[in-house]
Amino acid sequence: MMTDLEIFENGTGGDLKLRNEDLSTISGLTNQVYLAFFGGNVESNTNEDSQELDQRSDWWANSYLKKEFQFNSNFERALKTIALNGAGLIAIENAAKEDLKFLQEFSKIEIDTEITGKNKLTIFVNIIEPGKQSLKIKFVWDGTKQEIIETTVL
Repeated sequence: MMTDLEIFENGTGGDLKLRNEDLSTISGLTNQVYLAFFGGNVESNTNEDSQELDQRSDWWANSYLKKEFQFNSNFERALKTIALNGAGLIAIENAAKEDLKFLQEFSKIEIDTEITGKNKLTIFVNIIEPGKQSLKIKFVWDGTKQEIIETTVL
């Protein structure tokens, strides 16, 4: 099982989590989901043809990844631009699926969204890897604050 430093949303972007005055670690694909949703370029998808000295507004490692593995934050862009209503939920779910497409190579991805309050959306991501325990992650988006206000591994 993969172990990584635990990333959490602090309201101004991802940060490393501390536990008992040390860096917290996490097992599984939780960080991959977070980076896929919020690590890319929110304004537009990464341009693979960018020049070496071009200023990039996406996750630093995208410059080292092939286009199909780059994080582009389609989900975050959808959250910031699409109304939280019935039709909007479908578009937001599709954006989430697009961001997590790279995980489908070795797992089954299930995504459920629901409007849980005025301008609030909850999204559940269930990752089912063959022969392993499934991973379920809950994100709560506050449309007024324009940020994730809760991330929970269930």
